[in-house]
Amino acid sequence: MSNLTKVAVPTIILLAIYMIYHLTPGEGLGSFEKYKSSGEINQAINVAVVTSRGFGRDQNNKIVSFVARDKDGVESRVSLNNPAPEAISAAQVVELFGHMHGPDFVAARVTIVK
Repeated sequence: MSNLTKVAVPTIILLAIYMIYHLTPGEGLGSFEKYKSSGEINQAINVAVVTSRGFGRDQNNKIVSFVARDKDGVESRVSLNNPAPEAISAAQVVELFGHMHGPDFVAARVTIVK
């Protein structure tokens, strides 16, 4: 085996492990501030659900909005394009996929993280 192969293969393996570790989403909260400057580009963010502020419901009693808190303590109303599962009322952290529209976050998708 050549010296180049002995160096290249471990380097590629370490780089792959590093990328997988750092690019997988965790349970850490994101910041709404990052999304305010992005316009209407949909992006993913982890936020805490503020259950004490209640949930907005439609005429079928499905959850269509709630309040979320980011890592900086900033709260924002989250409006959902489609009703959320009832389990969101017991969730601590959710991943939102959407964009900021003024002070509100418009979510195309919501996924329970924790």
